[in-house]
Amino acid sequence: MKSLLAVKGFVAFVLILFLNATTDLAHKITIQNVLLKSFDDQTLVILSAVVNALILLPFILLFTPAGFLSDKFSKTQVIRYSALLSIFLAFLITLCYYQGWFVAAFVMTFLLALQSAIYSPAKYGAIKELVGTENLGPANGVVQAVTIVALLMSSILFSIVFEAFYTPSQDPDTIVRMIAPIGWILVALTTTETLLAFYALPLLERAKPDERFLVKKYLRYGYLWDNIKRLFADENIWLSILGLSLFWGVGQIVIATFPAHYKLMTGDNDAVIIQGILAVSAIGIVLGSLVAGRLSYHHIELGIVPVGALGLGGSLMMFAYSQEVSYMMTASMLFGFFGGLFIVPLNALIQFFAHDDEMGTIMAGNNFIQNVVMIALLILSIVIVSVGYSSFDMFVISAALTFIAAVYGVLKLPHLFIRILIIPMIRSRYSLRVEGIENLPQSGGVLLLGNHISWIDWLVLQIASPRAVKFVMERSIYKKWYVNWLIRHFKIIPISEKASKEAFGLIRERLDNGEVVALFPEGIISYDGEINRFKKGFELASKGSEHLILPFYIGGLWGSRFSRSKERLKETLPKSSKRHISVAFGQPMPASSSAEDVEKAVKKLAEKL
Repeated sequence: MKSLLAVKGFVAFVLILFLNATTDLAHKITIQNVLLKSFDDQTLVILSAVVNALILLPFILLFTPAGFLSDKFSKTQVIRYSALLSIFLAFLITLCYYQGWFVAAFVMTFLLALQSAIYSPAKYGAIKELVGTENLGPANGVVQAVTIVALLMSSILFSIVFEAFYTPSQDPDTIVRMIAPIGWILVALTTTETLLAFYALPLLERAKPDERFLVKKYLRYGYLWDNIKRLFADENIWLSILGLSLFWGVGQIVIATFPAHYKLMTGDNDAVIIQGILAVSAIGIVLGSLVAGRLSYHHIELGIVPVGALGLGGSLMMFAYSQEVSYMMTASMLFGFFGGLFIVPLNALIQFFAHDDEMGTIMAGNNFIQNVVMIALLILSIVIVSVGYSSFDMFVISAALTFIAAVYGVLKLPHLFIRILIIPMIRSRYSLRVEGIENLPQSGGVLLLGNHISWIDWLVLQIASPRAVKFVMERSIYKKWYVNWLIRHFKIIPISEKASKEAFGLIRERLDNGEVVALFPEGIISYDGEINRFKKGFELASKGSEHLILPFYIGGLWGSRFSRSKERLKETLPKSSKRHISVAFGQPMPASSSAEDVEKAVKKLAEKL
């Protein structure tokens, strides 16, 4: 946290996000509360879904222009002028309130969302430029937490203000006129946000200053298909986007369905209680996001993603069966907490793998896919409710979707499953620090070469890397029947002195496929804690290729129970203390690098730690 606070402009950036989120939700909550007081049952669910759809639709319509603006111009400038536009929109909303124009105020949710659709790619794309790759995990945790705190405060405070101005009525035009002073609060918030953007946010560089927007190509959907191809070019990016889309889509179902569900279960329609229960999920997201950011200190911890998905499914089932406010609040809190664990690593992963000159387009594409899924699920919820299914059924269906996603994630990315099993063990006795994560290429074949200090080096290295790592294992261990069935699923490469050429051929194959392969060139686990001479075998796998070699050094495990140090050394650490482990990635080296060159690079990393 201290390192983030020291980053120039980060505090101002976070405050801007806080004010922006507060303003966006304030008008939406106001309109939803007007709906709550004016309509019942199916009409309420359908209109709630429609207002949510109006907010989501601009992110689909402005996919290409929003990404283009964020990549061509400085993200700071996009944020500044988007904030300036929000002041104008706040004045229009205030006018609608005072005139009692409910329909116009309803439509203003769409115009406010247009501004957000342009603003969003620049906002999230700026994180990496502000804090650097090594701080992506913690920064996303802070950003997510602060944004949700803003949503929490906004939903509660503006519901309280709404109830303070409201007197019994079921006419939406009359109700809007009652709560008109809320508009001036929006004007004040947007003005403060704009001043911070212009005077406290550092000016970031343009990514593609010479880029031109071709209207004909846009109208013929040329940009759309090109940008979608970019999203699906990297499996890490599109899987992360699908995961985020599922979470926010299910969240939209919860928001649209819960007011009617609460009425059904309790017979009450108090806006403050309903919004308060939903707001509790925001507290959960804050806690989950901060925990996820802490676990991702100097790296991106992906092992908590499937844990989050399973927790989301369980909390949705609890929502479905809850009949008391206390149980509903607990379900809401759990939904938020596991949601925070789920989304923070996925957001950080997208930012890690997106190249700087495509960051705006990727983030806009993330919004595009998410909002397509959210609208699709909203339409599905309207259809399901219209044919006679209840809000209970909606929660059960949503729970099933998240359980399926968790299983799919484990099957698609098996290294996540290993993380689920081992993270509790590792975190209980070890703290991990990762340095030089920005040196790990975002794509393409990479050969990781470093020291071998313990039996769990492979585990530590996989936790440190946001990319899936394929390891090389001694064939005698690989062939043991009680581990072979499992390790084959993880595409581990067996190696031995007699079959080394075959193994290096497989390594080259994996590198050519754009994968990350880790090899310990010493060939044995160290007996004295020192780095042994590197063997030349890996040169066969990299020779004549353009794949990069990335040296790494693992420190802190010598003397642990997993090392070959003498027993008395293993007992020197107090049982109540945690052992500090470090993983340092060096500068990428060419494929032609010799064993001696790589060994020297690893030793230099050891000296720095």
